[in-house]
Order: sequence, then structure tokens, then C-alpha cells
Amino acid sequence: MQEIKHFLTPAECEVLIQMIESNNSRSSVVASGDERASITNHRTSSTSNLDMHHPLMKDIHERIALELNLNIEKGEALQGQVYKPGEYFKPHNDFFTGPAYDMHCKASGNRTHTLMIYLNNVEKGGGTNFPTLNKIVEPEPGMAIWWRNMEDGKLQDKYLHEGVEVDLGKKYIVTSWWREKKWDGIGDERLYNESLKTPKQNVVKKVEVNQDAQETVEELANKSYIIKANQSKSTKTVKKEFSSKDDFPTFSENGFTLIKCPSKTWDLIRESYELLKEKSTVEKFEGKEDIITSGDSEIMSFDHLSSVKSIIHEQLLSTHEDWIKEPLQASYIYGIRSYKKGAVLASHVDRIATHHISSIIIVDKDLTCGCQNKKYADDWPLDIQGHDGEWYKVYAQPGDMILYESAVCEHGRLENFGGNYFRNFYVHYKLKDWAYVE
Repeated sequence: MQEIKHFLTPAECEVLIQMIESNNSRSSVVASGDERASITNHRTSSTSNLDMHHPLMKDIHERIALELNLNIEKGEALQGQVYKPGEYFKPHNDFFTGPAYDMHCKASGNRTHTLMIYLNNVEKGGGTNFPTLNKIVEPEPGMAIWWRNMEDGKLQDKYLHEGVEVDLGKKYIVTSWWREKKWDGIGDERLYNESLKTPKQNVVKKVEVNQDAQETVEELANKSYIIKANQSKSTKTVKKEFSSKDDFPTFSENGFTLIKCPSKTWDLIRESYELLKEKSTVEKFEGKEDIITSGDSEIMSFDHLSSVKSIIHEQLLSTHEDWIKEPLQASYIYGIRSYKKGAVLASHVDRIATHHISSIIIVDKDLTCGCQNKKYADDWPLDIQGHDGEWYKVYAQPGDMILYESAVCEHGRLENFGGNYFRNFYVHYKLKDWAYVE
């Protein structure tokens, strides 16, 4: 990693700050094992896609190419970012792996270099931490830093980095990424879409075998991370009987969302968890080997807490009904499932007769992995296919609640869990006055 003092002038920095301020939106993340970019609390900054036709952008782009001794055609369009107080970017690498590589690199190749330019002083916080290098770079107006994401064709984990939380003031930066080949974002997507014309089984397999994602965590209830489906279905014109997944209607915009669990319910779940967490047993159920395909799981059963289950169902009923705009009735609550290290939850849909609308409440997790080269494993996302056909990764924190249409949206946790445990609470409802015809 190298530093370049005074890469930009104060005047140039000011122009860029104004450009970022005038046009930015919540930053998204493409995880190392994911395909699409999603908005998550793994990264809470805002991003501005800078106009590469602007004379200053062209000039900066040329300067970077000269500094790195790279073909200018290999550079991606410049991006600006702003971090406000409390905002950060958790540890990550800039290169792509897994499905993300297939999506973004088939034409352009992987990211070989990153150059980042600081545009201002930050009153407090906001440094760039390289934990493997044991180095924190503090923002300095006009200073650039750069590093190689690839050396001799090998990906470089040593440049894992994070944007440290801003405590006071704002942080403005410009980021430039460079590829193995001429950057061709359109070509990357075209080749990826062509690869999807293979049978569904092959596509699913390709998703399942990738075990290196990092993409999301706690999302606020504004649902801004959800990509709008091309077409929504009206529940008013759909027949109220069904016999298969194909007959089943859809209700929400894209089949899932992420919100905070209502505080009363969360308090009750936490109290129950404290009573049960030392009483978990190895989970056994018919077909478990088809669902939890690697690792193992334990269950903290709520079978003897029938009143608690009823209260939770009642408390969360309106949350689910308000989301899909249809009346529901309670079906199942099993308890808290604790996934163990190495676990993989295979892609599946839930029981068509009873599990129409569900929620996953994240109760607790321990990402300690005891690995030689790192203390903590990557977070463990829920992989879910929206109504638009796209796959998403949802990263959530304890107290978060994932609402999803569980009978029609294929879902799982397709990467091997690398931590100590990951504990979820599941709530299921079925549609009231709808008939399931076998």
C-alpha cells in the first residue's frame, strides 16, 4: 500500500465535494460471494457516480492511469462517497469471488488495483483501517492511497480494509478501481445473463457452492434496498384456492423485506432465549439431511411455552398482515434454531399448505471462528430469490426481522457458516379463508 501526498489540489477537492453533495444515494455492497449489489449496514455511506464526461473527471482518470502505469481503458468510472457521523464500511476486499465474479468479471476480469483519494479533513474518526497490515490511514485533503488487489494473478487478502466510523464531521473520498482487462460493465452483464440460460439446477448449484460472501447486515425499516419488481399481482383478482407453488399468488413488492422486530415481541423472545439457551438439544426432524446439508443444528424448543407462542403470534399478526394486505392466521412456531459451524441451509421453499407468510428473527450470533489468520468469520446471510427472479443476500443483526413469502420465495443460507453459532427464531402464518386443494 502506498501513499501519494497532494494528488489533488484543494480547489479540485472542493469541486468534487460539491459534486458528491449534489447527487448521492445510499451505498450498496457487492459481497465476495454474491451477485448483485444490495443496501446493507455492512456499508452505511452514500455514493455518487461521478460524471466521466466532466473535464476534471477525465483528467483525474488519466492521472491515476499514469500513476499506476495502467492502460486507461482498464479503469472503472470514478465513484465519490460521503460518510456522515456514525457511518462506516466494515472490513472487506475490493476484488470479486464466487457468484459476484460471474456477474461482474466475465468480460472485464477482476479488480487488480484500488486508488482512493481523500478530499477533506475529518474532525474525528473516519480513517481507513488495514487490520492485516496493522495500519490506519487518517484522511488528509488531496492525498491518495493505492494498493494491489491482485499480485502475480493471486488475490491479496492482506489488503482487507474498512472505513472507520466517522465520529464528528463528514468524510469525502473518491475511489477508482482497475481491472485485468478493458472495463466493460455491459459485457460483464451480457455474458452473465447468457450463462443463466443453463438449466435451473445448474444455476442453483453454482450459487450453493460459493462460500465466501460478505454482503449485508442490519437494514432499517425503509426497505430502500429492495429492487422493485417489474410487475406486482393484485390479490383482488386471484382465486382463493391453490394446489401448488405455481398456483400461489404473490402479495408484496418483491417477496421479502427487513425491519426491526417490534420491541415488545423482541423483549419476550430475549427473555425466553435466556431461559432456554442452556437447554438446547440436537435438532432431529424428517428430511433434515435434505435441508441442513452440512454441519448441524440444535433447537431451543418452545413446545412447553404454548402461551408464549400464542402471545408472539398475536403480537406479530398485524406486522405480517400490514405487509401483505391480507388477513392471516397463526400456523407454527417451533423455537430457536442454533446453527453450528459448517452448517449450510439448502435452498428450498416452505410448506405450501401452512407456511405462506413467515418471518425470521435474528436472536443471537457468535462469529468467532478460531482461525489462524482471522478471529471472526464472515457474517452468514439469508440467500433469497425475489419475485423479480433476482437472488439477494440479507445480512441481519440480533433484533432484526426478515419478513418473506416463504412458500414461494426460494431461500436458504448457501455458504458454510464459519462462526460458533447463529440463532434464529421462526414465525409462520397461513392465509385466512384461503383453501389448499390437494
